[in-house]
Amino acid sequence: MAVAATVAVGATACLPLRVPGGVPTPGHGGRDHGRTAAEGPVAPLASDGRWLTDATGRVVTLHGVNEVEKPAPYFPAAAGFGADDARFLVDNGFTAVRLGVVFEGLMPEPGVVDHEYIEALAGSVRALARERIFVLLDFHQDGFSPKYNGNGFPDWMAVDDGLPNPPDAVFPLYYVQNPAMQRAFESFWSNRPGPDGVGLQESFVEGLTAVVQRFASNPHVLGYELMNEPWPGAAWQPCVTGPTGCPELEQRLLVPFYRKATAAVRRVSPTQHVYVEPFVLFNFGQTATSIPGGAGASSGQVLSFHSYALDVAGEEAVVANALTAAERDQVPPVATEFGATLEVPTLRRLTTQLDAGLMSWMFWHYQEDIVPRDVPASLANVRDIDAFRALVRPYPLALVGTPSAVSFDAASRVYELHYATRGPSGQRYRPNQLSVLSVPHLQYPDGYTVTVTGAQVTSGRCADRLTLRNRHLSHEVSVRIAPGGGCG
Repeated sequence: MAVAATVAVGATACLPLRVPGGVPTPGHGGRDHGRTAAEGPVAPLASDGRWLTDATGRVVTLHGVNEVEKPAPYFPAAAGFGADDARFLVDNGFTAVRLGVVFEGLMPEPGVVDHEYIEALAGSVRALARERIFVLLDFHQDGFSPKYNGNGFPDWMAVDDGLPNPPDAVFPLYYVQNPAMQRAFESFWSNRPGPDGVGLQESFVEGLTAVVQRFASNPHVLGYELMNEPWPGAAWQPCVTGPTGCPELEQRLLVPFYRKATAAVRRVSPTQHVYVEPFVLFNFGQTATSIPGGAGASSGQVLSFHSYALDVAGEEAVVANALTAAERDQVPPVATEFGATLEVPTLRRLTTQLDAGLMSWMFWHYQEDIVPRDVPASLANVRDIDAFRALVRPYPLALVGTPSAVSFDAASRVYELHYATRGPSGQRYRPNQLSVLSVPHLQYPDGYTVTVTGAQVTSGRCADRLTLRNRHLSHEVSVRIAPGGGCG
């Protein structure tokens, strides 16, 4: 039977509410937070079809940011990223960080893994895990290597046969203007030997394996993104000339590498996710993708994609194409990059599109666009508070059920959520399990009012994490959050 309840709840910063029936989860870095499932997703995450799920089986949505330190020494702590940033992110409702692993730092010489570099990354992972922020380790590159005005791989991996390397070719047009860089990508896809005689992909797998060995036991490490924005090489045109994309190129170039690298991850970590991307041209919304393919679900892969289309129709197509591939292959879709701007209308539009697609997302980029490098993390130091507010939105952190519709009107600040009370595979949940929604103070400084049908509010006034318990025999839950109501 559907029962409606209206509760006035404030959203100022309050101590987390302890709710009976929560599931405790340990902290990391030598301390135990004693936190419960009433406060958000419980690590480690898994998946059920196209949905991310937590250790209690609830459907999880992640809102996060990118933190990729491209210049030497290639790790975020060198730019001042630390515990204050982690606390700032969690205080504003974020639950994920895509943390860059730069191969220049990981393997500066052929066959030499720099374990001190991995430990430097581990410091950031510890700081984030203490706040129960999930970390995606992203093997990042743009333009292959510094040799081509890019970053990511060391120059010793750039096998280009001496083709022309125009010095004035820069991001993003260097992908189509630089024959040497195109050949370097082709050399990587064909696993040509590097200067030490070892195949380039074998060298990559060696570095990848060292990273996985370090983080396989950390439940807050989501997994490993094998390559940021891969490029096919000189024969890129098929990826933009037809609505079906370039499945032949994906299957011939990307898939063998993804299978090899995924197998390497699985030898060390049987359960952490492996994130795979289509070629970067997918991110403009002009074509579909065959990635990850039918083996995605069985191998624990996640479809990573970016939204950088040139118009609204392209943005909408990116989301639609990602959802089509995720539903086809029954893997979670995660927008691991979007934004790279402080334009408020653009950020509102992009977050609305992604939220309506019921998918997780990670904004590009934290220290470029939110808080400057080497300053304390606080609202006072945010570059553009209006742009930041466009990212700090209410959303379902963990649901006892499967979401069906989400909307948030940035002008009125009215948020609506609808979800079924069964899990993605039709499973029932335990009666005492709690759904958790982030209701950020930045959006609701004067409190908020909640109207719920099919569930009972169990959190108190001032809760920036709203908790709900499904009512007995309810099949669907509807939630409406509106500003006002005070916090007396």
